[in-house]
Amino acid sequence: MTDVRHVPFGPAPRPTSDAEIATRVRELLVTTGPPDVRGLDQVDITAHLDGADIASLVVDATGVAVGVDRSHPVRLGSVEVAHREPAVVRTFELAAHPVFVADVPVDVDIAANNLHFAWATTSDDQLVIEIRPASDDEPVVGSAKISAPRKDIESAARTALGDALRAKGLKLTALDIELENRGPRALSLRASAKVQKSVMRAAVTATATASIDDALVLSISDTRLVGSNPLVDGLLAPFRSRIAAQGERTVDLAALLPPGVSVSDVSVVAGAESVVVSVTLG
Repeated sequence: MTDVRHVPFGPAPRPTSDAEIATRVRELLVTTGPPDVRGLDQVDITAHLDGADIASLVVDATGVAVGVDRSHPVRLGSVEVAHREPAVVRTFELAAHPVFVADVPVDVDIAANNLHFAWATTSDDQLVIEIRPASDDEPVVGSAKISAPRKDIESAARTALGDALRAKGLKLTALDIELENRGPRALSLRASAKVQKSVMRAAVTATATASIDDALVLSISDTRLVGSNPLVDGLLAPFRSRIAAQGERTVDLAALLPPGVSVSDVSVVAGAESVVVSVTLG
């Protein structure tokens, strides 16, 4: 079965109570969550069973903290399935007000319907959730909205840039960040910084464009980093090559989704107070 994933869900047989579903989902989050995610053991989960189906599953991840280390991705092993029972999550909701991503408070609201899966029992009597890609006959539909305050995004950027410059003997004294929409899926960024080295002061300007194409591939292009002082410009050379290398990379957002969920549209809006990403599933 192509693109099928098996997620461990404890010993067989399958849960028969709402409370057991909630407990096992929380255990799953804790045991398979990335190492840089904290607070998964405090996630609030409400589930309602209807026979083999999960009529509703609501996850409140408020307060969870997510870092930026993805060096140890969770890998699911292969299993030998002895028996499977088809099922569906009729409604799924995930909310976080907020979740903290690299110390930036991010509000998350995700809703999806018709998530088909199977309760699968392995040859050694373990239970796994068998997830397969959605089909035209069994589509997944839903939406997601993710937003973060601009002031907190800028504060995180100021901290990260200040640490990086400090390692090169430079002190960040001021930073101004401008984000503007360049269409429904594109943003332009301009960061103007003032740096100091001993008694010398200079201005540094960084620019870039981020966009998401129709295939849901994120690209960062037109990256530039320029210093107003020749000495500072020379010290920025290692950053310039690193930024250029990052600018050549792309991220296939559709490939990051689990089997059974696809994205049909994405929009990004840089407002006066916040940056909002809206996603349509299905």
